[in-house]
Amino acid sequence: MRTARFFCGIINQDSIVVISDVQFRHLTRVLRLKTGDSVQLFDGKGTVVNAIIEKITKNQAHLKVQDRKVFDAAGRQKIVIASSMAKGQRFEMIVAKCTELGIDRITPVIFERTVKQAESQMAARRLESIAVESAKQCGRIFLPLIDKSMIFEKALEKLQAEYPRAKILFGSLSQNAESVISFDLGSADCLAFVGPEGGLTETEEDLLKKINAQSVRFTDTILRIETAAVAFAAVLAAKRDLGK
Repeated sequence: MRTARFFCGIINQDSIVVISDVQFRHLTRVLRLKTGDSVQLFDGKGTVVNAIIEKITKNQAHLKVQDRKVFDAAGRQKIVIASSMAKGQRFEMIVAKCTELGIDRITPVIFERTVKQAESQMAARRLESIAVESAKQCGRIFLPLIDKSMIFEKALEKLQAEYPRAKILFGSLSQNAESVISFDLGSADCLAFVGPEGGLTETEEDLLKKINAQSVRFTDTILRIETAAVAFAAVLAAKRDLGK
């Protein structure tokens, strides 16, 4: 039987780890684990421990660490999905599936034709929670970085500065665009821009082409934002992780 996994943002050097709130409710009310049961904890930054439930109180579970492993993400090829904002659950799906696929960073982008929508701290916390739950389910060790939304020009400038040697590509319906399957990812980091359903403006495309971004296409059909983002993530992750 698969060991239950729980997120704990701070796993220090002590032998006892305490979890509460959402993770505690999942442990006690959903999985109904008890004292003596084995679990796995991860902090989303590379630390993973196996632990035994030592005590359960009204609001907390105390777990005794059995062993600890620390993984290092330095040097790992990074994949960033910079996707147009989409309403509500549609962008939540992007976060969930990109987390499952191992995408390193998700940047919500406001293009000229992006449908504007209100943002809040609550919505941002929900996206983080979705990433955590997806990581728990798929066995992922490192959580993706989820940015605050940015206008296209700012997002492009920021990501270029942080990934100066990255390959940059964007979705296009042009018949001259290369199939994403044929794209040579190589060993460089990759920034993939997903435009709104209205498409990129000519100015936005020109800006991308000026920095040698490559246009690619998936199919002959027009994809919704979330479909294109997940397709990008799946192809690029497979190319990186399977060495193709």
